[in-house]
Amino acid sequence: MFDTSWFLPKATPAPDALFRENELLKNQIQELLSLEETGFFIELDSLLKAILKKALILCKAEASFFALCQADPSQLEVRISNLILEEKMASLLARFREKYPQWQESESELIPIDDFLLLPLIRRHRMLGVIGLKLNSQAPENVCEILPILARQAAVSLESAILYERMFKRLLVLSNVFILGKEIISNIDLTSLVDKFLSVARDGTASELASLLLVRAGESRPSFARVQTPNGPGRFAEDGLVLSPAIRQVLEKRQPLTIENLGQSEFARTDTTRIAGHTLRDTLLLPLAAQDQLLGIIQVANKVGRYSYSSEDVDLLKILGSQIAFVIQNADLFRNLQQAYFSTLSALTSAIDAKDSYTHGHSERVTQLSLELGQAIGLSPSRLEHLRLAGLLHDIGKIGIPETILNKPGRLTDEEFEIIKSHPDLGVRILAKVEFLAHVIPFIRHHHERFDGRGYPGGLKGEDIPAEARILTIADTWDAMTSDRPYRKAMDSRRALEEILRCKGSQFDPGMADAFARLIERQHDPTP
Repeated sequence: MFDTSWFLPKATPAPDALFRENELLKNQIQELLSLEETGFFIELDSLLKAILKKALILCKAEASFFALCQADPSQLEVRISNLILEEKMASLLARFREKYPQWQESESELIPIDDFLLLPLIRRHRMLGVIGLKLNSQAPENVCEILPILARQAAVSLESAILYERMFKRLLVLSNVFILGKEIISNIDLTSLVDKFLSVARDGTASELASLLLVRAGESRPSFARVQTPNGPGRFAEDGLVLSPAIRQVLEKRQPLTIENLGQSEFARTDTTRIAGHTLRDTLLLPLAAQDQLLGIIQVANKVGRYSYSSEDVDLLKILGSQIAFVIQNADLFRNLQQAYFSTLSALTSAIDAKDSYTHGHSERVTQLSLELGQAIGLSPSRLEHLRLAGLLHDIGKIGIPETILNKPGRLTDEEFEIIKSHPDLGVRILAKVEFLAHVIPFIRHHHERFDGRGYPGGLKGEDIPAEARILTIADTWDAMTSDRPYRKAMDSRRALEEILRCKGSQFDPGMADAFARLIERQHDPTP
């Protein structure tokens, strides 16, 4: 164990100081209790300043610093330093690196280094950061008892703030890129663009038919397919979307394939009737690629007149193909970015749910239920996308609620309930920094409003509450009722549905409550 006796005051307090000591102890306890307020400091630097201020008040330190652990926990990044010379700080950090292996073995609550006392902030057996304090004879005699309590309180808030800084900044960057990508791609109707491309390809090669297939590696059917005929867009035969031997050959060899008499070729049985209402007589197939990435196939067929496909036709298709491939690849990159964006959101919401051991997966379940109800009442695809975002993020404000309140096994006090009620507005404060999410903020802020106007935080009533927020209210309440919580066991589906219907018109939108009931009844109906 580390020796901490060196910094303790040597004088014994006089008996007449007993009253003052008791008062000091009460003040110290009050300071520690008020540390729970740091749960509301989402920004990391604000939180660090608040925690260090508490430590200074409690310990009357001459100098102090706050440092965060890096990937290697023995390496510290100093974020705040008060009255410490640069040479002294370098010495402290070097000594900490030396003592870290010893601390790992003991997980001591205090680490003395020179004339400083270092306070490790530990969460889930991992050191998150260190508070360094230079104490003197004015430090309270019970400082060894106070500082570990301070460290435990601070570590809980620090974990949430680190989560916010690391994950939400990544989300911010992704969302800004996502905005740009969406603006570019939203101006491109891929189906319309491909139809125009196929018309140019058909006219340029003097062909009756032109088609395009996008194929993902390892799949037997295309992910996207279009065909153009002399009369406009056509369609493939029933089995025409199965990748034929001729198409597979072009994909494997990545070389153009010209067949002058398709009916007499090895591909006659599989390739002549791929397009409904037409028989392919001759054809030219070309691999569609962008930057060495194979995307699919371009095909023209039935050359007009008594001519064969020439090298000029191949060159024309290559030029056209390079243009369309660029657009398709960028659309695909945008979809990958979109997936990364939603994966980051899911990771963030999972981390938020993890703060409350009883609500694991809550955000995902609420999102799924909300989407099902939104579809049932006829929301448009764009509104469903917004609802999906709101569902994933509706409880993001809980990142700033102390876990002692989230996981309290008994009833909440009035003060604790007021803190819980702050999470919608706290979520708005967080999301206000992400421009892309501006349109879902009202849904998140008002998902605890009641149809009768007795909800929070705005006290909105009836249809003044956004429809998406009314949907979230029902889905959120349903999942809360049908999940185990610290203070009660889960309700069965029948009782929960009775409660939803009992509260329609008061807590819930009546029409949405009825639609939700029909949805749940269908899901639990054993008959096909």
